[in-house]
Amino acid sequence: MSAALRLPPPPVRRGACPSVAAPMPTGDGLLVRLRPRAAGLSPEKWRAIAALARRHGNGLVEVTARGNLQIRGLTADSARMLASGLDAADIALRSGTAIEVPPLSGLDPSEAADATPVAAAIEAAIAARGFALAPKLAVVVDGGGVLSLADMVADLRLDAERTAEGVMWRISTAGDAFSARPVARADAADAVETVVGLLGLLAALGPAARGRDLGEALVPALAGPTVRPSLPPVPVGPIAVGAGQVLGLRLPYGRIHADRLEGLANDLERLGATEIRLAPHRALLVPGLAGEALAATIRAAAAHGFRTDPDAPGNAISVCAGSAGCASGLIDTHAVADLLVAEAPSLFGGAPGIHISGCAKGCAHPAAAAVTLAGSAGGLGLVPGGRAGDEPLAVTDDAAAAFARLEALLSRERAPGEPLDSLLDRLGRSRLKAAFQGRT
Repeated sequence: MSAALRLPPPPVRRGACPSVAAPMPTGDGLLVRLRPRAAGLSPEKWRAIAALARRHGNGLVEVTARGNLQIRGLTADSARMLASGLDAADIALRSGTAIEVPPLSGLDPSEAADATPVAAAIEAAIAARGFALAPKLAVVVDGGGVLSLADMVADLRLDAERTAEGVMWRISTAGDAFSARPVARADAADAVETVVGLLGLLAALGPAARGRDLGEALVPALAGPTVRPSLPPVPVGPIAVGAGQVLGLRLPYGRIHADRLEGLANDLERLGATEIRLAPHRALLVPGLAGEALAATIRAAAAHGFRTDPDAPGNAISVCAGSAGCASGLIDTHAVADLLVAEAPSLFGGAPGIHISGCAKGCAHPAAAAVTLAGSAGGLGLVPGGRAGDEPLAVTDDAAAAFARLEALLSRERAPGEPLDSLLDRLGRSRLKAAFQGRT
């Protein structure tokens, strides 16, 4: 078995999200997930986060696929000291049900509506009613714009739409903006009331109930056509937002050391940045830069190890911590990702998304991907067009050889300009399986 496929202890299934109050055991100690209340934090506060991660954890800082912050390598005692340090740095955190809005809400003139007031009203209603909801239940309030949350899966979604009557909110259940089931359309006030009613139904169903449990019998589907938004770009490099630009910085595989984060904060402050925002797709956003300051920031961020090139192959990969940082991980996901970039470059020509998961849970990308590679007891499984928990088409214990064979097939068969998903469909499952497993 190759080094990228070392097996750690059997996985532990978890049902709650880690927080400062309830850290989660992982392969490298305890992990906490932080949701800052402020949309953006100053470079000074990012320096404080870096120092706390270094002092109380193992120095690794992560940004998740949903744009949350994680600190790794804690102990029970150091987690308590981390909480005290965050309070001392005046970094307020959200708790309870995750209510997510686009990272540029209120700043993007192209958005249909500012999602922040609607999200705040839902948060207040949940607190007032004391609903006991599933720990991982998520509500997305998407006002649209350049960096919308159209591709984010949620139990309940509110998507803003401009209509002749003004802004209306499409309410849907269990999915992203393309797959969720629409159940209502209302103005802001009625939309909040409707969502609170749906949350009440979920609370009545029990503390494990999710959006998928709101079937047709409980909540009929909305009749009539619905507006479908476009897929947002991965937030890497300069992004045009109105008349200005926002710089997207992606953490390599969602992880950076605190020393590099601190160096970035120092340079951004020197170059005039006043805030850094968390963003989905494991990224940070820096608004308010232009001209030479923007160019200098790109150079500085690249020097600290952040990805600044929107065309870099690694941007197409969603990857979890894997066996190096999670007790459930059955493979070294970062090693597999590096190997994939080196051995199978054809996978990244117009790739809509590649998911590498340490186990069948698929935490880094719960939805289907064009190509999913998932760890299992037998090795690395290939799931084209599916999720990590789906039955793999093929399994290998020699990832390098499998990727080389897959590359040979794709590069030989691909038509000029052919998208990856179209190529995979045309090749068919039997040829992909034979290439991955080395059988003819």
